[in-house]
Amino acid sequence: MIKRFLMACAAISLLAACQSPSKKAETEKNKNAFTTLVNEDVTQKRDMKLSELVEDFQIIRFDNRDEALFSLRSFWPYFSENYIALKCNKSPVKLFAKDGTFIHDVGGLGQGPGEYSYAYECLVNEKDGHIYIALFGYTNYLLKYDMEGTFVGEVRFKENINKGRLFALPDGSMALTHISLIDPKGASGSFSHALIPTNGKDSIRYAYKPNLSTAAYFQEGNQTLSGLEHEIWSYRNTDDFPVMYTFSDTLYHYDMQANELVPRFAFSMNPEARKNNWFILTELPRYFYINIVGDKGRNLLVDKASGEAFEIGKFTNDFLGNMDMWPRFQDGYYFECMEPLQLMEKLEKTLASGDCPKDQVEKLTKLKDSLDENDNNILFLGKLKQ
Repeated sequence: MIKRFLMACAAISLLAACQSPSKKAETEKNKNAFTTLVNEDVTQKRDMKLSELVEDFQIIRFDNRDEALFSLRSFWPYFSENYIALKCNKSPVKLFAKDGTFIHDVGGLGQGPGEYSYAYECLVNEKDGHIYIALFGYTNYLLKYDMEGTFVGEVRFKENINKGRLFALPDGSMALTHISLIDPKGASGSFSHALIPTNGKDSIRYAYKPNLSTAAYFQEGNQTLSGLEHEIWSYRNTDDFPVMYTFSDTLYHYDMQANELVPRFAFSMNPEARKNNWFILTELPRYFYINIVGDKGRNLLVDKASGEAFEIGKFTNDFLGNMDMWPRFQDGYYFECMEPLQLMEKLEKTLASGDCPKDQVEKLTKLKDSLDENDNNILFLGKLKQ
C-alpha cells in the first residue's frame, strides 16, 4: 500500500549512527502532509520522561463503593471534559466524574433493550448529551443512552458494522469507522465510514474507500488473519479522527468535509522481520507513535515538527520519582491504571532504586502509606501537550 503513495509523500531518512542527529523530514505545509518511516532506518535510541508529553499530572482514586469497583482485566478508559467511562470484562460500562466519583452504570449486561454482553467502543458525547456504545458483535446499530445511563434508543445503519470506532465532532455530531468485510465498490458496496448528524433529522452520510477492506486485502494474497480477527485502532488523540487497521501499513485521517480517508503516516518493516511482528500506529498532538509487537518489538516516536525519529529506551514518570512506566493514550490523555497493591510495590521499588529525586521522597512515601490493598484502582492521568 505504501508504494501507491511514495511519489506524493515526504520521506524520512534516518541512516545516521546512534550518536548522530537524524535527517529532517520534508514536510508539506498542510495538516495532512503525508510522511513515511522505515523501521530499519531508525538507529537512535533515547530515554523519555512523562513531562515531555503531558502538561499536567493527576492521581485519581476511584470511588470505593461496591458498585464502583472494577477489574483491570480487559479494561480500557474513555475520557471527555468532565467524565471518565470505563469498559471492563464482565461488567457494564461505568461512568465516573473526573475526580473518580462513581455516577452510574451505562445500561446493563444481558440481551434485552439497551443491554449488551461486551462493549467494543464507548463515546461520552457531552455536546449532544448522550453516551454511545458500539458492540463487539456484527450488528447494524449503536446503543444510545442519556447522561443518567438510561437507554434511549439505537442509531441504525443500512449495513452491519464490525468493530466500530466513534469520534465526536465540535457540533455534537459523530463519525464512525469500522472494518469493512466486503470490498467497497461504490454505493452498492459496504461502507467504511459514516457521518452521523446530531439532530436526528438529517440522514447518515456514508463513505466508501476502495482497497481499504479485508476483502481487498485478501485479494492481494495477504491472508494472515481472517476478516473478523483483524483489529482497528483509533485513540482519538487529535482532532482529525486518525484511524489505522491491522491489514494496512498506513494511518489515515477521516476528512469530514470531503467525507473521505486521507493518508497521513505510513510505516514499513523489512518483510522478513515483519513476518512475526505487527504494529500499531497512533497519532499524538506532537508525535507519531509506533508500537511494534513481536520478537522485533520496540517503540518509536516521530517528532512532527522536526521529522526526527527515535526508539524509546527507558520511559519514566518524573512526576512520581522517575517511576518506570509505559505510555498509553486515549482522547488526548496519557493514562495508567493500577491496583493499590501493584502501586505499593512500584512505589517501594522506585524509592529503593536511588533514582527518586530527594525532593520527591516524602511525597512518594506518603502516597505509599495512604494506600489500602482493598481499595478500588488508582488512575494516573495527564493531558497531552498540544
